[in-house]
Amino acid sequence: MDTAMHMLYRLVALLAFAASALGCDHPHRSFTQRSTANGVDQLDSRVEITATGAHFDCRASRSGQCHYSLFAAGCDRADDCRIPALKTLTVAAGSERDVSHLPAVGQVCVRTDDAAVDARCRALAPGA
Repeated sequence: MDTAMHMLYRLVALLAFAASALGCDHPHRSFTQRSTANGVDQLDSRVEITATGAHFDCRASRSGQCHYSLFAAGCDRADDCRIPALKTLTVAAGSERDVSHLPAVGQVCVRTDDAAVDARCRALAPGA
């Protein structure tokens, strides 16, 4: 994920957290990620979070699958961000999936591989 997009995700997560802490409830949020190389989609994903669940749309993935990790909040700290994911799931490229009864989700990470990630969406070292 490029640095500008990562900063944007962090800003959106921070604003959502601040609004929530102030009593503002955002019943609908979306997370979109798209990356290309030489004009070819490497990853194209959209996630819609509502008060009742989430809709995952894996439009394209170079591996044929989008691997999602959902966290209660993002992590901006330089120290340990290895909090457990609330849920992980895989959706085939070109497919969609609905999930209901999710706890509050503040951070959505998506990758083309199934590497475990921290709340900053960075891959964890094997065995970490």
